[in-house]
Amino acid sequence: MTSVVLTRRGAALWARIDRPGSGNACDSTVLTGLERWLAGAADPAVRVLVLTGTGRSFCAGADLAEATGLLGDLPALLAHLDRGRRLVRALRAAPVPTVAAVNGAAFGGGLELLLGCDIAVAADTARIGDRHLAAGQVPGWGSSVLLPLAVGPALARRLLLTGETWSAEESERRGLVSAAVAAERLVGHVDALADAVAARDPAAVRRMLTLARPPVAEADWDREWETLTAHVTAQAAARAAAASPPDRHTPGTPTRPDTLDRPPGTEHP
Repeated sequence: MTSVVLTRRGAALWARIDRPGSGNACDSTVLTGLERWLAGAADPAVRVLVLTGTGRSFCAGADLAEATGLLGDLPALLAHLDRGRRLVRALRAAPVPTVAAVNGAAFGGGLELLLGCDIAVAADTARIGDRHLAAGQVPGWGSSVLLPLAVGPALARRLLLTGETWSAEESERRGLVSAAVAAERLVGHVDALADAVAARDPAAVRRMLTLARPPVAEADWDREWETLTAHVTAQAAARAAAASPPDRHTPGTPTRPDTLDRPPGTEHP
């Protein structure tokens, strides 16, 4: 059973994250599926890439259960997080236009996947927000970098710091998505959009992408990654400290030397 279902619809290659029981959260299997989806753009017959989700969620972000399980292996955790970061960056550099068909909730890494796409269309059932702080986390897949480009610095700070949720309609009004449509019209709307792009000259489309995608300074990507690294390193250290056995004797507490390390029941009064 795959966690990402790939489907050709005309000239578009759709990827549907298929982990509805976990809100379509990105674990390692999802990242593998999305990497395979991106690689599909090498096929000349693929003119558009479309990303959506199964059920009520688009993507709830990184799988926190998997990430928490890696806190005891910091290099493995950082490698896992960097894999998601590189995926979003590869999405922004895809050789064909990319579309997010936001069918439902998009939070954390789900927002970052949305932001990595060239165009986002939201169903009226969609709810969108950052929510990293609500989970005690900071961004690592690009929301601190890409969100200001989408909605401006002031609104980006508001979303990042409050964790508030926007409806599809508000997301359209704020420029986070290009359109909000009825849920039953989402696939048809995106199909028409993909068909319109696919009908254009592929070479011209590729060159247009270099103009349409706003540039991001490497220093901005680095700052986000360095901040995330410092944060999860501190979390891993705190977890390790909490798991360590406590000292048998509290510093500063007087203890009779002749009672130290005696078997139970042999203490002197």
